Amino acid sequence: MSERAAIFVVDDEKRMCESLKALLQPRGYEVTAATSGTEALQIIGQKNYDLFLLDICIPDHDGFSLMEHILNRLPDTPVIMMTGEASVDSAVKALREGAYDYLKKPFETEELVKTIDNALRQKMLQEINQEMEDRLRTSEKRFRFMVQNSPDMIYTLDARGRFTFINNAAEKLFGYRSTDLVGRSYQTMLYETDLDKACWRFNERRTGKRATTAFEVRLKPGPRKESEIGRLSDFAVVELNATGVYRRAGTRKELIGTYGVARDKTFRKILETQLLQAKKIEALGNLAGGIAHDFNNLLMGIQGIVSLMLFKVEAGNPFISQLKTVEQYIQDGAGLTRQLLTFVRGGALEIQPTDVNTLLQKQNQLFGRTRKAIRITEKLVPNVLPIEADPSQIEQVLLNIYVNAGHAMPDGGELHVQTENILLTEKSVITRSTSLKPGRYVKITISDTGIGMDESTLQRIFDPFFTTKKLGKGSGLGLYSAYGIIKNHGGHIRVVSKEKSGTTFMIYLPATEKKIIASVMAPPSRVLGRETILLVDDEDKIREVCREGLKLLGYSVVVAESGERAIEIYKKMANDIDIVVLDMIMPGLSGKETYLHLKQINPSVRVLIASGYSLDKDGTDIIDSKHCPMIQKPFRIEKLSLKIQEMMSKSST
Repeated sequence: MSERAAIFVVDDEKRMCESLKALLQPRGYEVTAATSGTEALQIIGQKNYDLFLLDICIPDHDGFSLMEHILNRLPDTPVIMMTGEASVDSAVKALREGAYDYLKKPFETEELVKTIDNALRQKMLQEINQEMEDRLRTSEKRFRFMVQNSPDMIYTLDARGRFTFINNAAEKLFGYRSTDLVGRSYQTMLYETDLDKACWRFNERRTGKRATTAFEVRLKPGPRKESEIGRLSDFAVVELNATGVYRRAGTRKELIGTYGVARDKTFRKILETQLLQAKKIEALGNLAGGIAHDFNNLLMGIQGIVSLMLFKVEAGNPFISQLKTVEQYIQDGAGLTRQLLTFVRGGALEIQPTDVNTLLQKQNQLFGRTRKAIRITEKLVPNVLPIEADPSQIEQVLLNIYVNAGHAMPDGGELHVQTENILLTEKSVITRSTSLKPGRYVKITISDTGIGMDESTLQRIFDPFFTTKKLGKGSGLGLYSAYGIIKNHGGHIRVVSKEKSGTTFMIYLPATEKKIIASVMAPPSRVLGRETILLVDDEDKIREVCREGLKLLGYSVVVAESGERAIEIYKKMANDIDIVVLDMIMPGLSGKETYLHLKQINPSVRVLIASGYSLDKDGTDIIDSKHCPMIQKPFRIEKLSLKIQEMMSKSST
């Protein structure tokens, strides 16, 4: 309503119209008058009026019909009826049809002004009330939208812990519709082992002595929730923030309800578990790497001496078989350190394009021959994408999983093996909950029909030294080793299992566009040479046995005990040295730094990397970007010679 109220007077007596103008205008009202219904109808639509004063008896229009027309167009505008022929019936009719009030002519000025003021005040109050209702409706709509579209579950409980409201997030996150829960206790959603903790917090609010704020509980998945979060699929982890609503009952507070917010922390818990697992593996990997490095160097010294003895003894010597046995022990020891090396950065030692189907078929045949009570079914995609992997390590992963499946099915069962090519995107669940990057992967699925695992076992299945077998029956390193191998190959391994429902392992390995090269038969074991070799190693015994062995095969050998000494020698003899055999892990100048210095002296230098330690990122980068071959300690002198000749053959073509 405007500051100066606009009043429209309709009366067939012109003097009456003039009198009302003279009466009302000095009081701050803006007055418009019409002396006929026709004139009034023409003026009404030209302006917004705050109040109408209508005479009932108008020659060309009935006052009631004119009022009906006004109220149809302006339902909130008050109409005051006037007449000199008043009757109870006409007054009742006027009020019944929507008039604010009814005045009988002649009326007192104070009566008229009071009636007009009351009508305008009521109109103003109605407008204010309508504005408040509109604001409240808008606010309610806004907050309802915010609550219903919140990513968190928002809820209210009554004093007995029964849901009185729950938003749409409950269904999106946990599979519960509001109609499933309203009127039911909050305990219906809780994981069984968290009931006591949640009830204790709820009773805190009942007494009004709340001491805790947010806390975590686990919720059971609702009937409409599909499992999609791997090994935590039996429950969802939520952080609850709740506040009690109280009313005063004398000197004490009485709980009348609770409102709260539940935030889904499931994926965060998965990532925390994976981070903790990764830190465990990193710590043990660093320890394992140091042990493996020293142990492999020790084995290398023994292998070198054995190789020298085999060179020098004559055919038919009875000690040859014993020396071959020692060599086998050396290889067995190297196999043990290979498992330790798996947990160090870049633990995959001999990366090459690999056919997963071939590895699985080989493993299926071997396992099938030893466990005939277990039926193996294959569903291998025909055109499986190649992966870049160390085949021996992937075989070790498969062996560990197969062995565990065998233990889970002591009386026989079924083992289902499947491969598929998949494309992971940023929206894929597995990429959102793991460190996998979007791209093409080969997925290996191995399922058994064994006894399965409970939740506590499933949570620790990849922990080092964790085993459910009796003392002396298992080391607890099998699946730990598998986890480390897959992580070092840039992949991911997850497990889904329930008691009496079997176990499923899912392995994701990055695909490659590189072609698989068919293996060829190795040439005769003893390969002679006449090249000059610079042998760089910080271990005295390794330098000695390698130098003597290579000399027996016809090579000229120059040795260096450090990177600094190697650079000094190479500066003087760069034109004479054909190949540098370089250890990667040395005190002082590291293998990579030595390599870079050699490249500055001679960009075409040929380097063969030899290490008793799994390559770190620096070593892997050299192999990948500079096409440097590698030989893993402990190695036979014949294998070293073969590697040297392969390098010379490639450089000459």
